Amino acid sequence: MITLKLTHDEPRLVFLALVYHLGRPGSELDPRTKQPVARGLREVKLALGRDLGAPSALIDLDEGQYQKLLSAIYGSATELRGYHMRNGAASTVARFTETARSLFPQITDDPEAALDIAEALVLLHRRIERAVRAAEADANATGRGERGSARRWPFGARGGGRP
Repeated sequence: MITLKLTHDEPRLVFLALVYHLGRPGSELDPRTKQPVARGLREVKLALGRDLGAPSALIDLDEGQYQKLLSAIYGSATELRGYHMRNGAASTVARFTETARSLFPQITDDPEAALDIAEALVLLHRRIERAVRAAEADANATGRGERGSARRWPFGARGGGRP
């Protein structure tokens, strides 16, 4: 398991990425069996939604959820770039535009502001990957690198580049 501590704008950015992921048809289906996945991102979105107004939020992810979240972060950044290029026209991903405007109201009147949010998402993706790799390296160096062990990422403790 991976535990991510999100602070500042990070919970809103991750929530938007989760809305993007869940708004795509079939996102919660196993690609081989076409059956619903055992642990998808819907529960993560619901839990995070309860903490959006808090100063920080913790989310727990297994390896599959972690990979889907990284993909969703990049996908929502691409969607925001499209929002800018379409001059604020709605996305085809269910509830994405409404959620983006609700979480980041500045894009409603200024679609160019969506590029700043897209950039923040890309930077967030990079920070998450770096921090998780560092935590894994630390766990391996101290002999705690078992595949099923919990990894905690103190996101708020890392400085620089926050959206």
